[in-house]
Amino acid sequence: MIYTRTPNATAKVLALASVRDHLRIDHGYDDLALVSMVQAVALEFEDQCDIAIFAQTITATSGTDPGTDLDLPVGPVAEGATITVQALAEDGTLSTITAYWLEAGRYPVLHLTETPAHRVRVTYVAGLATDTSGVPADIQMALADQVARLYIQRGGLSDNQPALSAHMARVIARYRRPTL
Repeated sequence: MIYTRTPNATAKVLALASVRDHLRIDHGYDDLALVSMVQAVALEFEDQCDIAIFAQTITATSGTDPGTDLDLPVGPVAEGATITVQALAEDGTLSTITAYWLEAGRYPVLHLTETPAHRVRVTYVAGLATDTSGVPADIQMALADQVARLYIQRGGLSDNQPALSAHMARVIARYRRPTL
C-alpha cells in the first residue's frame, strides 16, 4: 500500500527545555539545530514503526487487487474514527465506498464487505497523542537519547558506531509492526 502523511506542522514531540536538560546544555545558540534534530528523529521513529506520534492525516492507496481486508499502513486509529473510503478507477475518478467497517487500534484494518473492482483509497487520522503530555515516556526518552547522539556526533559517525542509540533501537523494536 502506498501512503502519504500530512503531519501537524506545529506539534512538538519534545519541549526544547527538556532536550536541553537531557543534554545538559545551558545556552541557546544551538536551539535551531536541536529543534531540527528533534523533528528529524521524530520522523525517523514514525517511519521505522509505521506509527503517528501526533494526530496526522494518512492517505493510503491499495494495489490493483486489494481484497476485502486492508491493513492500514499507519496507526493507531481511534475507535469510532471517521474515515473516507473511495474506489479509484483506472481513469483516476473516485467514487465513495460505504460498505465497510474499521477495526481500530494500533494496527488498524479496513474490512470491505464486497470485493472492490478497483484500487481503494483510504483517508483517515492516526495518532498516539494530541500534545506532548500524551506521548509515552519511553518514546520521549528514546527520542531525547537519539537527539543526544546526533548532537554529540554531529561531525559524523565512525564506521564501528551504530546510527541509533541503544535505547532508540529498543523502543523502535517495541513499537514496530510485527511481520511474518
